Amino acid sequence: MLRLLYIFFQFIILLIIASWSIQNSKPVSFIFKDITVTTSTSVLIIGLLVVVVICLLLQRFVFFLKQSKQKYKFYRERSIIKKGHNSFVQGMVALANKDFNRVIAEAKNANKYLKDKSLSLLLTSETLKIEKKFDQLNLVYEEMLNEPNMNLLGLRGLMEQNLRAQDYHHAFIYGEKLFYLNPKIEKLYETLINIIGKTNNWQKMIYLSEQSLKYKIIDKKTYIENKSIAYFEIAKIKHKSFEQESIELMEKALKLKEDFAPFVSFYIQLLINNNKLNKAKKVLKKAWTAFSHPHLKQHMEELAKALKISYLELVKYIVANTKDNYETQILLAESYLDNQSWDNARLQIKSLLSHKPTREVCLLMSKIEEGYSGDSHKINAWISRSNLGKLSKVWVCHISGISQAKWTSVSKSGYFNSLEWKYPINISSLEGSGFEINSIDYIDN
Repeated sequence: MLRLLYIFFQFIILLIIASWSIQNSKPVSFIFKDITVTTSTSVLIIGLLVVVVICLLLQRFVFFLKQSKQKYKFYRERSIIKKGHNSFVQGMVALANKDFNRVIAEAKNANKYLKDKSLSLLLTSETLKIEKKFDQLNLVYEEMLNEPNMNLLGLRGLMEQNLRAQDYHHAFIYGEKLFYLNPKIEKLYETLINIIGKTNNWQKMIYLSEQSLKYKIIDKKTYIENKSIAYFEIAKIKHKSFEQESIELMEKALKLKEDFAPFVSFYIQLLINNNKLNKAKKVLKKAWTAFSHPHLKQHMEELAKALKISYLELVKYIVANTKDNYETQILLAESYLDNQSWDNARLQIKSLLSHKPTREVCLLMSKIEEGYSGDSHKINAWISRSNLGKLSKVWVCHISGISQAKWTSVSKSGYFNSLEWKYPINISSLEGSGFEINSIDYIDN
């Protein structure tokens, strides 16, 4: 409506100008190549208006042609994009329905119709996964890195591809870049930690754990666990060349995870190596008082020799505050056994024989009987009875269920920090764990 009013007012103005020029017309003469031309101002003005109107009409016509061409191009492109989007949607529906032939066909159509490669790359990547064309899939993921809104998906895809190929070095490179861009991607931190467990890049674990705590991706407990393990593993690497630095790292680890037996055990070994014997003795007593773990027995004999005292004397010092503890009674019995004090060993273990003695106690009694009487019938009777006794706690991977004799940051099954100190299901679950289940070595780790 406004446009019509605008044209109407323009027409009125032209009429007014034409009317005014006619009413006020005056003769005009000019010479052109010896020819005198006589006319009036009204004719000149009206002629000029006609030229202007014609020019405007031509301009409108040209503009109309251009606009028509642009509209045609726009609607054509929109139609093509619509076909591409439709192919993408149909492809995703086919993927959900596991109609893989349709997925492949729609992926080709999406590539054909869409100039923006984001959607077509996404559908193509899913298609190549189905076809198991992993080399081509890598190329698609690399192409995604050049698309601003697809680079995260490209990095994740390349990380997963390298994990599939067990190329943990490159998997971590892509995963770390992904972490820097968006650390809150679901399970990204856990994936990177598991990769670190396979590549021993423990310094990165400290950094990633600090950043993840900062962004509230992990809780304080997980942060402490993982950082302490990183210090422990770095200390193990450095102790061959930089033992003092290794000791300092272990002190950091124990500050985070106090009295953890595997850490204490390694720390004791470092202190013995550096002739810090009294400190080793105090640390061992403190750890045994906090948690009487069989792991802590590992270096007691070595420490006793270094201190030039008997094994029994060292044990009595260590267990002074935990005499009624089950592990303490076992340790004292073993130390008496080592000292060939058969009666004391028997007396020490007597309270553990009253009701359903454990497998550990029965095997220990067989050793005591062997030294005390040498009676093969009694020895074999205790060994046989051990088959009915409760098994001792071991390190068990809570993911795979596989047991092992010693704690490691990565279990034999390949899982990071998955070991728990608990009772095994049965004897068969101990096979291949590193325990000698028919001897006292089974008890001593």
